Amino acid sequence: MSTSSIDPMGSQQRISVAPHEALHEALHGALVGLIPLGLLLFVVVVVLLLAALGRQVVSAVGFFAQQQVAVSILIAGFIATIILYAIAANWTLKQIASWQRSSLHVRSRFALWALGFTALVVMLPVLLALLLPQHPTP
Repeated sequence: MSTSSIDPMGSQQRISVAPHEALHEALHGALVGLIPLGLLLFVVVVVLLLAALGRQVVSAVGFFAQQQVAVSILIAGFIATIILYAIAANWTLKQIASWQRSSLHVRSRFALWALGFTALVVMLPVLLALLLPQHPTP
């Protein structure tokens, strides 16, 4: 497999890449592109576990206290998740830009595809909520 690149002088060069190296580059790019999704899933699981633990800790006080604790933990977790996802996506995009400047096109292409898949997975619940009817007709 060979790829072409253009140097600053405008001449085109051929760079040959072995198939196993291209596979390694693609896998590396895809895994880096999936870092925001993995971090998002990890934080969601931790927040849900903390909410369950918080409910158990204040279970003797009553339902309304449990509800307030759970909602407070979920809101704080939602804000933390948004911030961590934005930081991870920003870092990933910077890494992809660095790879593109270094002519690692296979790696950057697969990282962008994985990042696009991550965005689709994040938006899927929102799209389903918008497209599926909330109150079906009788």
